[in-house]
Amino acid sequence: MGRLGSESTAALAEAVLAPRPGRKSLGETRRLSGTRGAIVAAARKLFERNGVRATTVGAIAAEANVTRELAYYHFGNKQGIVCAVVDDYVEDLVETVIVWNEMRVFGDTLGSLRKCVRMFRYSLYDAAGRPRPMIAVLEELGIRNAFDVRATRETAQCLCDHVAAEYAAFHQVEIELVFEMFCLVIFGIVGLVKVRPDISDDELMKVVEQTLRLDMEPLLAEAPVPFV
Repeated sequence: MGRLGSESTAALAEAVLAPRPGRKSLGETRRLSGTRGAIVAAARKLFERNGVRATTVGAIAAEANVTRELAYYHFGNKQGIVCAVVDDYVEDLVETVIVWNEMRVFGDTLGSLRKCVRMFRYSLYDAAGRPRPMIAVLEELGIRNAFDVRATRETAQCLCDHVAAEYAAFHQVEIELVFEMFCLVIFGIVGLVKVRPDISDDELMKVVEQTLRLDMEPLLAEAPVPFV
């Protein structure tokens, strides 16, 4: 199954890369809900099972148990639905960071790093190392690179705004350009797993630790008020 036409791919990539405002808090969700959310969930299911080209707006509407006219009303056209599905994929990765942050134990940098690497890795690949279904959808659309840039930007911004600030309150930050370094690490993990699919979580942790120059000594101080 080939990619979409070059003009459609370029327009879609431009839409995917359009800047979005940062999150005001980690409690903010960008998942669509209600009828719009049902349409996106249906489209995502069919895209991953049948491919984007083979999936019609009518099929998406039927899967979502709505009329085709209602799908067009909410999203304008098929590309609008595709963009919403891509947004949902980005949210998968950002929510991985949010869930990880909620699970962190104050002062346990080593344990937190281990959980972060594992959760991020398995948001892209299953336990057998196979890419998640969204990868095939992005590659069919021809926007894998645009998606990687968008997902990295939003994930790094989330880390920078809502995690790094807390770390800096209790550790000396030994790097400059924190946002840019987060981008480097995220791209690096994705690329490294492609180059070395068998790389262990411990090795990935060491790469992150060395790149960000993390202080791995556990803190014994009383935990702070949860960072919002």
